[in-house]
Amino acid sequence: MNPFLTLSGISHAYGKTKVLHNCSFSAKPGELVALLGESGSGKTTLLRLIAGFERPTKGSIQLNGRTLVAPGIFTVPEKRQVGMVFQDYALFPHLTVEKNIGIGQTSSNRKNADDWLDLVGLNGLGGRLPHELSGGQQQRIAIARSLAASPEILLLDEPFSNIDESLKFGFRMELRSLLRIVGMNAIFVTHDTKDALAVADTIVVLKDGCIRQTGSPEDIYLRPADSYVATLMGPCSTVRNEGRKNGMVRAEHLHILHPSIQKETTLNGTVEHVLYQGGHFLVGVRTANGLLLAQSNDCLPIDAKVTVGYNNEHLMWLNEA
Repeated sequence: MNPFLTLSGISHAYGKTKVLHNCSFSAKPGELVALLGESGSGKTTLLRLIAGFERPTKGSIQLNGRTLVAPGIFTVPEKRQVGMVFQDYALFPHLTVEKNIGIGQTSSNRKNADDWLDLVGLNGLGGRLPHELSGGQQQRIAIARSLAASPEILLLDEPFSNIDESLKFGFRMELRSLLRIVGMNAIFVTHDTKDALAVADTIVVLKDGCIRQTGSPEDIYLRPADSYVATLMGPCSTVRNEGRKNGMVRAEHLHILHPSIQKETTLNGTVEHVLYQGGHFLVGVRTANGLLLAQSNDCLPIDAKVTVGYNNEHLMWLNEA
């Protein structure tokens, strides 16, 4: 299957400040891609380059068989057939929901505003103004408006950042389902690993303007390329096994054992801190191997002597020297 979107060797700078370094990745038709990274990693700049709001200093971009960017070639944003949903939604405050959706609608797209509202689960709200809607509702209107313009791909900048934490779980499912229904390729930027794991088919991890790893959520979580990717995806610890220095294990695979149980690889240590996580406790245990983070169903006392165990099959061996 040929890629639907391909970025090859993309570099970019603002003046003398380099923000992207030789970034390459591709997306298959119908795929949802997450650009994941901390603030300043370059993920939003990469999104803006795909949209055409910036011109890369080096590299090429192809979309559905068309070259958008290459040496001597630059397609302006309005001719790229790319939809963009901004972090602040960018709805027109003085226009009703119906008119906001109609702004970008193409003549080839025969759905009316009610059809789009029904698609995003907001039927009956066409006469309201944006300020009369919740953040989640505004987000859906912004998505509907972008889809009404019949883009070939949808770009979303931090789509979950303005959603209440208690509502995020449901909205992640709704967004993934909506994009599946319309058969839309989408790329979204996020700094939240939970967003990326829940919604994306492919995750592109960025740090300091470089792509550190590209893969499925399972690959990124269970087979991280390096210690940065490993720790970005959740609490984990470095362990040494038979002289290999770069093994890491996730907190959910480290268990607090009774000292008499020796069925796993074990390390003895002392409890340094205990953090309540909702359904379990995250326990920091100081061992001869350093500080290990383990999950426990019990709230252990500080300075308690414990044994930490793990199965070797859960070790993640990293591609680092």
